[in-house]
Amino acid sequence: MSGALLNTALEYLQCSFRGVPFVVLGSGGENGRKQAIHRYAYRDGVWVEDMGKRERIYHIRGFVSGPTAAIQRDQLVNATETAGPGLLIHPTIGAIRAACVNFSWAEPDGITGRIDVTFDFIEQKDLLGTVVKLALDAAVAAAGVVVQELAGTSYSSTATSALAAGEPAVAAAQAVATTWGDLAYSAIRSPRVMASAIATLPGNNGRYAAGNSGSVDETSTVSSVLIALSAARAGVDAAITDLGTGTSTSAIADAVLQVPELLRTAVVDPGAQIAVLLPLVAFSVDSSSTLAPIGADISTAQSATAAMCRQMALASLSMACADWQPTSSQEAEALRMTMAGLLDTAATQAADAGLSDIWKALRDLRFQVTADLAARASQLPAQITIQRNAPLPALLLGQQLYADGSRADDLIRRADPIHPAFMPVSFEALSS
Repeated sequence: MSGALLNTALEYLQCSFRGVPFVVLGSGGENGRKQAIHRYAYRDGVWVEDMGKRERIYHIRGFVSGPTAAIQRDQLVNATETAGPGLLIHPTIGAIRAACVNFSWAEPDGITGRIDVTFDFIEQKDLLGTVVKLALDAAVAAAGVVVQELAGTSYSSTATSALAAGEPAVAAAQAVATTWGDLAYSAIRSPRVMASAIATLPGNNGRYAAGNSGSVDETSTVSSVLIALSAARAGVDAAITDLGTGTSTSAIADAVLQVPELLRTAVVDPGAQIAVLLPLVAFSVDSSSTLAPIGADISTAQSATAAMCRQMALASLSMACADWQPTSSQEAEALRMTMAGLLDTAATQAADAGLSDIWKALRDLRFQVTADLAARASQLPAQITIQRNAPLPALLLGQQLYADGSRADDLIRRADPIHPAFMPVSFEALSS
């Protein structure tokens, strides 16, 4: 692997939008107040009426670089085309929820491996109000990109000689990739994905459609949501089809990379992203070899392809974790332990196969993911058990526990009662 991407990701990374990292070259902004200027006939001067603070606008210039610059650019394109505001982390602005009103990119003449990007953001909410010294979610995305690149590189070094043995070995690799892709085919059509799409609709769509950190698009309709979901399914289906057509390690690796990333970006709810990507990480095949020479090559092609599929899915799953918003310290800690176990297993398998580069990348990704989740867990309230002598309405419980009836929705989500007017006598709730 060239050191350019690693240096950019780990040393020069300064900013991220929706967890997609890029390097900052320069920034600017526009601030002030909204002023209505009134002009009157036969009167000198004007009357300026103050109408409150105007929107905060940010102009950011930067670039992405390295062998995966085109992939990073496409991730930024997907991030800026996603409906609703997203999380922008900037070294001097801080962490804000912002809407991207303009995004452009350009490839400089005579320069390869670098793509310049320009953004215009309008701030929706200041999340921290202070300078962010360490953009953990951006670091997770950067480490994930490194894993994606090295997964393809390691696959080429491991499986090239096996695929050169002939059509049976190529067909075996294609079969493994296609079987793994079938999991994505089922996932994009799952009720969880449909509920995630419904969560973007304005209005109260019920507790079963409530997403995790999902943004509501006030302009969306049932028809527009279904059209977007159909387009996302078509994109995932096309990527799955490509899994069975690649005849070289690079072609298969490129096709495998697209599947989990398209699946992740097709789902708005980060919680649903995690749910649909987990089966892709747990994928395995029986690669038992035979005594025939071609049998050993077939076994190598199968095991190497399955390992690469899991690694690509793990990278996408880690990026989904960076966008996920836990509501309690227990939730964040549970996901941290799950991700630590999955990444430990993948790193051990890579080490056993003698793939030191991907092993190190997976260990780096594990550190970034667990550090991110641990930091968020430490800032969240604990989950406790509430006991009552008789079923009570959720609104009443919200007022009793928090002096805030609007907290009833969270109580309903956690207790999952048959009816919100009759909450269970024992259920889990946040301590504050």
